[in-house]
Amino acid sequence: MSVHRGETPITIGSPQQQALLVALLLRSGRVASTHELIVSVWGEEPPSSALASLRTYVWRLRQLLEEDSAEPRLLLSQSDGYRMVAPPLSVDLHRAEQLAVDAGRARAGGDGEACGRLLAEALGLWQGAPLAGVPGPYAEQQRARFTELRIGLEEERFAHELQAGRYGAVIPDLTVFTQEHPLQERPYGFLMRALYASGRQADALAVYARARRVLAEELGVDPGPELTALHERVLAGDPLLDVSVRGTAPAAAAPEAPRDPRSPEDPQPSPALRTAEPDTGPTPAPAPESAAPVLDRPAQLPADAFDFTGRAEQVEELSRVLTAPDRTSLPVASISGMGGLGKTTLALRVAHRIKHEFPDGQLYVDLRGSGLEPADPSAVLGSMLAAMGVPPHALPAMTDDRARLLRTLLDGRRMLLLLDNARDPAQVVPLLPGSAGCAVIVTSRTRLVGIPSAVTAVALEAFATDEAIELLTAIVGAARVAAEPAAATDLVTACGHLPLAVRIVAARLAARPRWQIETMTRRLADERRRIGELRAGDLAVAATFELGYRQLPQEQACAFQHLAPVARPSIGLEVAAAALGLDAYDAEEILESLVDAAMLEAPQPGRYRYHDLVWAFALQLGVSPGDGGAEAGIPVLPPLLDHLLAAGRAAFQCMVPGDPDGIFLTPGSLTPGSAPAPHFAGLAEARAWVTAEFECLTNAVMLAARSPAGAAPRILRVAADLLIALTPFGKDIPYGQLAAAAQALAETAALRGDDHVAGRARFVCGNAALQSARLAEAELFTRLAAEACERVGDRVILRQTLNDRGLIAQFQHRYEDAVHCYDQAIELAEKLGHRSGELVTRLNAAQARLRGGRAEEALVACAEALAALREVEDHHGAAYALYVQGMALHELGRYDEAVASHAQCLRLCEAWQFRGQESQTRFRLAETLRITGRREEAVREASRALVLCEQRGAERDQGLALLVLGRTLADLGDFGVAAARARQAHTLFTRLGLPDADHAAALLTALGEPL
Repeated sequence: MSVHRGETPITIGSPQQQALLVALLLRSGRVASTHELIVSVWGEEPPSSALASLRTYVWRLRQLLEEDSAEPRLLLSQSDGYRMVAPPLSVDLHRAEQLAVDAGRARAGGDGEACGRLLAEALGLWQGAPLAGVPGPYAEQQRARFTELRIGLEEERFAHELQAGRYGAVIPDLTVFTQEHPLQERPYGFLMRALYASGRQADALAVYARARRVLAEELGVDPGPELTALHERVLAGDPLLDVSVRGTAPAAAAPEAPRDPRSPEDPQPSPALRTAEPDTGPTPAPAPESAAPVLDRPAQLPADAFDFTGRAEQVEELSRVLTAPDRTSLPVASISGMGGLGKTTLALRVAHRIKHEFPDGQLYVDLRGSGLEPADPSAVLGSMLAAMGVPPHALPAMTDDRARLLRTLLDGRRMLLLLDNARDPAQVVPLLPGSAGCAVIVTSRTRLVGIPSAVTAVALEAFATDEAIELLTAIVGAARVAAEPAAATDLVTACGHLPLAVRIVAARLAARPRWQIETMTRRLADERRRIGELRAGDLAVAATFELGYRQLPQEQACAFQHLAPVARPSIGLEVAAAALGLDAYDAEEILESLVDAAMLEAPQPGRYRYHDLVWAFALQLGVSPGDGGAEAGIPVLPPLLDHLLAAGRAAFQCMVPGDPDGIFLTPGSLTPGSAPAPHFAGLAEARAWVTAEFECLTNAVMLAARSPAGAAPRILRVAADLLIALTPFGKDIPYGQLAAAAQALAETAALRGDDHVAGRARFVCGNAALQSARLAEAELFTRLAAEACERVGDRVILRQTLNDRGLIAQFQHRYEDAVHCYDQAIELAEKLGHRSGELVTRLNAAQARLRGGRAEEALVACAEALAALREVEDHHGAAYALYVQGMALHELGRYDEAVASHAQCLRLCEAWQFRGQESQTRFRLAETLRITGRREEAVREASRALVLCEQRGAERDQGLALLVLGRTLADLGDFGVAAARARQAHTLFTRLGLPDADHAAALLTALGEPL
């Protein structure tokens, strides 16, 4: 290899450094992870110093290639890897491929002179053996790519020369070429045609004899039907062979079928050249009537997969539809889905299963719909007709005429067509027979809508776990899977249950019998390395996704790339629209187009997600230079956070209507001019939004916590405010997940010296610990939060922190300390005008007072708070007031009133789905019912409370429910079960370090049970 800057050659350095440059350049600007690059240079077992060496080589390459190595513009660091940004045509391989495409277009347009010039220019780029002396498996793969490209270009040059009538001039080169590539049939056909046209019939026959001998000795096969047919025409002295060189293989098999080293139409140098090949030469004179074709019986199906797994339901359904005896129109089966799901494998299984129903044969064609140059329907029709025995001179020139001829030939026949990898309906429709006796199977990444026939559509999804395990077992062996069942399950899960990914890891394990399955599972554990690991030989998950990605229009490609970091695990339409800076209509158009292209999934209307491996691929695409580079962070994160905070504020107001929303930053603080805040019709709608977007919300906070220091300066504050907006929904959401995001944000804020953010994030951490009754942890976080809030004067969060510190003291039965904290919080709430917050804290203080023996004071406080909370329509606060009021009435011995108060509370909880408050109210109601002798009712209420507490994971409440249930069962004489419940409660309270363990111990003692 050689590198030039202008006309000046550059010495690249060591072989490994050259191998790294090759691995970067030939990836066409795609980000390559460090793991991918290490494997590319050193293989699967690199030295321990590989990573350090890789970074050294990158540094050296920047010194050699960059104008300013301190600010690289060519070799960029992105994600966990590197990306080479070089003009595509500055790399000879890419230039040769483009010239091949241009040559094919020139020939299709009838410009033979330009075609020849472009082919010569492409071949002139070769200067000796490609990548000579460059080590590593990637370079070896690329050498094969170079070789295939050159062979294809040479063959196209020969075809061009023959079409131009330069028979004698091309014979020497063809003679050498057939000696260098003795297993390629197509060049033998060229040479036979050139010799025959030069009057050397005997030499042409000798070439065929040599080809037959070589193929028999090397492969144990005879020449294919195309070369055999050409031999018969030469032997018969067919005069048409002098007229046109197009159709060297007059009965060419569909060029889209899998590569056969014997086929004279193979290899194909580029999609454009293949598309243009059939029938673009001069039209020969009509053949005599005696030359009318005899229709052949093609059998073109590729082999069925020996290890086909799963899809039993789809196989049965498709087989039934395609062979239904009473069908009156052409049956078409459409199989769609993302790359790697096994669409072709399923189609072949069905085709082989039913082919006996189609005695006139099977046609197979790869329409190359996932590539940049999909097959031209006219060219495909020419190939299909040729496979049925139609000679080149009988092929119509127009696509419509070819389609009509196909339908004519298939009328009354029973033939199966497999159209693989279709781009769109426009590519498929001309290829369809008209006869109901035929059947068609179509595979496509997109959903094919608009085919004028009876279409049975199957949208493939990833394997179920048992199907994925079955495929793994079929390849690596039952013994290895049985020895590590858990690792096998983890492995297919890491593969996203994608059949291609499972096949790749299975192939790698099969090739390494000493590896444990756990070894492969560990290699896939790092999401940044996962895509690079999913490669084995010519199989690569990234390459499959790359084909789909390269087809996307720019706006779809940008949306696919930019949404990936924030759409975890899914994202709603309005949130995605805000992130992309679009209105909902335009965003939906783009996202639905991505769903149609199988690059996104839509699990429900208005909600979108990435398959796990597609998501990993999207992350590796990196940040476009126009977005400001890695230092700018994630481009869509600021508008996303602004939208989420605006919606979070609105939801907060629905849950806590008595508190002003001025405690939050103003919406649009990161992206001025962003869309207005969403509006919720009521609390139910607000809660539904929080629940639906919760994981997206916490993911956004985590991304903000990891944002680079150079990103938007207020991004951490917006994220902190978003956390605060969600805290009132703590009993409706996985609060521990929110706390994890808060912890990450607090750590980042502490490192950057931002006490405002640190105080708010640590308050959320403390509140989560409190809700789980982890009191020591709650004490630590609330103390740190209070200190940070005092330093920056954040009285809003200081008030909430003091309230939580009062609850900690109350749970520890330090009731006077609790009242002291509550009084401080109430004083701050009055100054801030936080009416709901003030009233809830007053109720907390009332509960502490009644526990301290001051039930009358508590009852008065409850009545005052309840009236005020109803006035501001704070339903959650009102339910809490009724709950505390019921407790106070119970302590005063006013049991009927206590039951009534709890019943009112439950009606509110059921109406507004306050599940946390409902569970607490039910076990308090159960205790009152027990005292009044209504023990059967008490058991029912305590049991329902216990189920709700277990569902929520609220361990302290679970212990209290168990304690009430144990007392009630003891009253009923069921002492054994009562003791079991008391012991469960004692275990829980003891583990949590709560003094309530004493009450459980007292019950066990009363039952005569040891502790």
